[in-house]
Amino acid sequence: MKRLLALFLVFSLLFVRSSWAEESARAIFDSLLAGRYEEIRSQMDEDMQSALSAKALASLLPQIEGYYGPYAGALGEESAQQGEYTVRVLHLRYQSNGVAFRTVWKDGKIAGLQLQPEALPSDDAALPDGLTEEDVSIGDPALPGILTLPRNASSPLPAVVLLHGSGPNDRDETVGQTKMFRDLAWGLAKLNIAVLRYDKRTYVYGASYTPEQLRALTVREEAMDDAVRAAQLLSADPRIDPNKVFLLGHSLGASIALRVAAENPGLLAGLALLSGTPKALGEIVLHQNQAMADSILTADLREEAKAQVDALKKEYDALLLLSAEEAKERTLFGQNSFYFWDLAQQDTQALVQSLDIPILILNGGADFQISDDDGINAWRSLSLPDTVTLRYEPELNHLLMRPDVPEGIRKTTGEYQFICHVPNQVIDQISTFILQ
Repeated sequence: MKRLLALFLVFSLLFVRSSWAEESARAIFDSLLAGRYEEIRSQMDEDMQSALSAKALASLLPQIEGYYGPYAGALGEESAQQGEYTVRVLHLRYQSNGVAFRTVWKDGKIAGLQLQPEALPSDDAALPDGLTEEDVSIGDPALPGILTLPRNASSPLPAVVLLHGSGPNDRDETVGQTKMFRDLAWGLAKLNIAVLRYDKRTYVYGASYTPEQLRALTVREEAMDDAVRAAQLLSADPRIDPNKVFLLGHSLGASIALRVAAENPGLLAGLALLSGTPKALGEIVLHQNQAMADSILTADLREEAKAQVDALKKEYDALLLLSAEEAKERTLFGQNSFYFWDLAQQDTQALVQSLDIPILILNGGADFQISDDDGINAWRSLSLPDTVTLRYEPELNHLLMRPDVPEGIRKTTGEYQFICHVPNQVIDQISTFILQ
């Protein structure tokens, strides 16, 4: 039952760790094009056969064509191995966008299917005049990163570490044709704020993780420890004011930032929490699945989707009753349950109350990944101290951008396939918070 939801999650920015076996994605895609749905189902494992009917398979390509126009040909296919799984990725060209067709294999059977938008060549803007960038390394094994500084600025400077959202992100937090973290780095550095951004650990080393490491993985190993190292690196730099080091978390990074600050008193001067939620990731996954199913599926498939979301909710509720060791032996949403179990232990209300540093919370009203109820309204429902500043931008999406896109693309990840940038109003609010 759980596998069909991976198809819905194509259209959200959730933490999905890639698994990479040797069968052909091209052959499966050709069968999709030819309408040989039962032939595809015969190659699936039992879970996939139960989750994905011939009718559901038939709906996949029309949905993609509805977003990106007619199919225009296949590009290359590639394969990689991770643990007991192999994923074959076929890169497809549609009229207005690329699409990655992933088939996940185990023991000669299909254990997962995914059609996911792929970025077109992104915006290769040049570093603005007046700024300089230096290569840095975070942690061991090292993560490559960049420190952006205003050229010829007077030291010591305030500084901010950028903490990614869910998924294996690069230093720019590249999503489609957008680069939110690069925008933030350049925009804030123009206002005399040093900015450190780096590739996420799962982006650099995720393919080398063993099954045992994946079962025990939490946001601590994935992101929190590196955020601490990055802040310490800035504090030790003589050009940086050690009393003015901030942490900016985006999406899931907003939740993680609270934990980093609480566990490292005195390290950070403040937090900026962008497009975040006080709710646990597992709860958000369920909400996103249901919302996406309601918006992109045909009416005759919605009942089936609702049943699957209900089944996943029961799995998630049961997970919360397990011990840590029990959670490590389960899977949920196609990955290790312990990752979600660990995040569900966080008491955001208590964390916010425990911190005596200023916190900026900023959410967008056109965010289809974090709804107002899960975002700004959920923050407002907490008992927030006077150190917290809430900001709401009704026209901005999850990346805090305002893309100019066709109506049929609006409030889907198709928005991210258009070049767009973080607007000055966001840069100004963050800089004012840091420089106050």
